[in-house]
Amino acid sequence: MGAVLVGAAAFSGSAFAGVTGNVGAVSEYMFRGVSQGSGAAIQGGIDYAHDSGVYVGLWGSNVDWGVGGAETDVYAGYATKFGDVGLDIGGIYYYYAEYKEDTYGADGINPNTFEAYVKVSYGPLALQYYYSPHYFGGEEANGDNLSDSYIALVGAFPITDSVNLNVSVGDTISSDDVWVTKSDGSAKKSYVDYSLGVSKTIDETLTASFSVIGSTLKFDNDETDPTNKLESDKPKFVIGIKKTFAL
Repeated sequence: MGAVLVGAAAFSGSAFAGVTGNVGAVSEYMFRGVSQGSGAAIQGGIDYAHDSGVYVGLWGSNVDWGVGGAETDVYAGYATKFGDVGLDIGGIYYYYAEYKEDTYGADGINPNTFEAYVKVSYGPLALQYYYSPHYFGGEEANGDNLSDSYIALVGAFPITDSVNLNVSVGDTISSDDVWVTKSDGSAKKSYVDYSLGVSKTIDETLTASFSVIGSTLKFDNDETDPTNKLESDKPKFVIGIKKTFAL
C-alpha cells in the first residue's frame, strides 16, 4: 500500500468515514527504496474508518521476489488530532500467501512480518516510526531474529489546488550488518531511501503520480566476476494512478 502509490505499507487512515475502497496501478512497486518486482503492479484495498478514529484495512499487490506472486497487508490503528498535531498509532502484518519454504532462502525463512508504527504530523510534514521484532524472516550472524526500525520524514506540499510536491527520506536500521552499502560488498546496519515526486488530483476520487525513488544500497550487476565492484542503486522512475471510492 503506498502513499502516492509508491510503496508498501505507507498508508494512512481512510480519508472518508465509513467503508472505502481503492484500486490502482504503478509502473514498479517500491518498498523503502527497494523494488518488489520487475514490472508493473496492480494494487487495491478496502478500509473502514470510524468517527472515533479507529480504522482497519486490507491491501494487496502483486510482487515478484521469491515469496510467490502476491502480498497482502492487514492493518489497524487509531488516529486523532491534538490541535494542529496529528497522531496515528497502529500495526501492520505483511502476509505472503504463496510463500513456500523451498523457494525463499536456503533455510526456508518465513517472510511474513509484523510491524508496529507511530506517526506524528503537523501541517504538510509527518514523522513516522516503524518497528519489527523479526524483519521479513531475517537473521543476525549469531542466528537471532533480525529486528528492524524504520524512521521516515514525509512531506506533501501543495503547489496548486490539485498538484502536490511529495518528498520523503527514510532510514532503515537493523540489529545486524545486513545492508550492502559499499562497493567492496561490505555491509552495515542501515541504509537510506528517498523519494521525490508530484501527484495530480484529477477529480475527488482519482489521483495520478510520478516519483523518483532510490536508496544508498549497492548491487552486483555481474555475479560471475568475483572482482567486480558493486554499483550504486540507480533511481527508479515510477508512475501511478489510484481510484478511491465509497462502498
